[in-house]
Amino acid sequence: MRGSVYQRCSCRDPVTRRPLGAKCPKLRDKGHALGWFYRYSLPRLPGEKRRRPEAGPFRTKKAAEEALADELARLGRGGRASDRSELTAPYLENWLAAKKLRLKPSTYQSYEEAVRLYFKPGVGHFRLVDLREHHLQDLVGAMLQLNRPLPDGEKPSELLKRLVAARADDERRQLPEGEKRGKKSVKPLSPARIEREFAVIRAALNSAVPRKITVNPCDGVELPRVEKVRPLAWTPKREAAFRAAADTRIRDAEAAAEREQRVLTSVERQELWAAADLRPCPVMVWLPSHTGAFLDFIEGERFAALFTLAAYVGLRRDEVCGLTWAEVDLEDGVAFVRETGSGSGPKSDAGVRAVPLAALVVQALKAWRKVQAADRLAFGPDWPLTDRVFTREDGTDVPGQWVSVRFELLAFRAGLPPVRFHDLRHGAASLAKAAGQDDKYISALLGHSKTWFTSDTYVHLFPAVMSAAAEASAAIVPRRRPAQGGGQSS
Repeated sequence: MRGSVYQRCSCRDPVTRRPLGAKCPKLRDKGHALGWFYRYSLPRLPGEKRRRPEAGPFRTKKAAEEALADELARLGRGGRASDRSELTAPYLENWLAAKKLRLKPSTYQSYEEAVRLYFKPGVGHFRLVDLREHHLQDLVGAMLQLNRPLPDGEKPSELLKRLVAARADDERRQLPEGEKRGKKSVKPLSPARIEREFAVIRAALNSAVPRKITVNPCDGVELPRVEKVRPLAWTPKREAAFRAAADTRIRDAEAAAEREQRVLTSVERQELWAAADLRPCPVMVWLPSHTGAFLDFIEGERFAALFTLAAYVGLRRDEVCGLTWAEVDLEDGVAFVRETGSGSGPKSDAGVRAVPLAALVVQALKAWRKVQAADRLAFGPDWPLTDRVFTREDGTDVPGQWVSVRFELLAFRAGLPPVRFHDLRHGAASLAKAAGQDDKYISALLGHSKTWFTSDTYVHLFPAVMSAAAEASAAIVPRRRPAQGGGQSS
């Protein structure tokens, strides 16, 4: 097989309207050509028309020559000729259909949403073999612009318009009379969100190499920098600064409410207490003293055992809600995580695991089992046979969102600095680290597939632990006498 590279422009013969091709007198002028292309001839079967696939545009002649060489080498190894007519949108749909057989429903839903909201409207109209790095880079720029004001005088690009139209709320139920359709979200996309969404098309195009395309155009795309969020502990100084700021804000709100001749409600106070801008970091972790104060405060709370389990073991919210009595061995002090409240199973294969239960956790679960048995007896024969560990008074499942809301309310009433329910998982990891457990054990406890992710994201050393480690390290160095505060040694 042979091939050639050439330039092409958009000029046509004024009479025949056929492309001028190499006959265009301006073809060699700088900036006139659309770019460089390549073409090659395929073997022709009897009765078949000659096939001459082409590809482009490429920015330089060298790039076109290298792409041609790669394509001819791939065909020489027995590969099939690229389907030049296949568009990116149907390819992504077929890829999603195949993935549906292997992905969990929640994961598939996130993949489908990424394709529907961003990649089909953004690059779906391009032929798959023509999709280039700069097309995807432009898409990332448009995603960053969503729900952000444009510079003065600048109009939205066609690409941005397509993304905005795709995000319009067209798939909701029939709207009540007078309600207008809105956007999927009014918040801009964060760099972390764009990175997660972009991982979908990266995986989809990886599946096309080398069967349909020679290289993945995602490889050269620059994504916005993602600020890594590392958990922080509520140290005494951080807590003092938080309380001072929160008290000031609440006093101002009380004064405003008094001017309106009303009393500031407890709900309003909690909203001020939970304000995200008052926290030093989005992910805050309680010190052991905070956790102990919280567990002491909730004694007598119906779901005290649920929060005790989460604080010491670090189960995900969906794992706590999906736990069944068949998977809890109170005699040996172990629970097996195999189900979730949503019914889709743990987040990953590593999430299927056995977790140890401390004696006080076992005690709390035994006390809770008696409460649940009394509920079941009072409700009668219609009690749902779900075998869930945690249920409401009528035996129905505990909603995950309710767990988070209830936890934050109890933390507020306990007078503690604010953390999310998921932050108990960070706290459990930090407690295990403070107890001397290694990262591999903590990773297995949390159900992570990568140990580095556990140590990098979840384990936060408490100040007391860090201080003890520093002293132990310093003690290794031999000194004639204890170091003084400064000056020269004699």
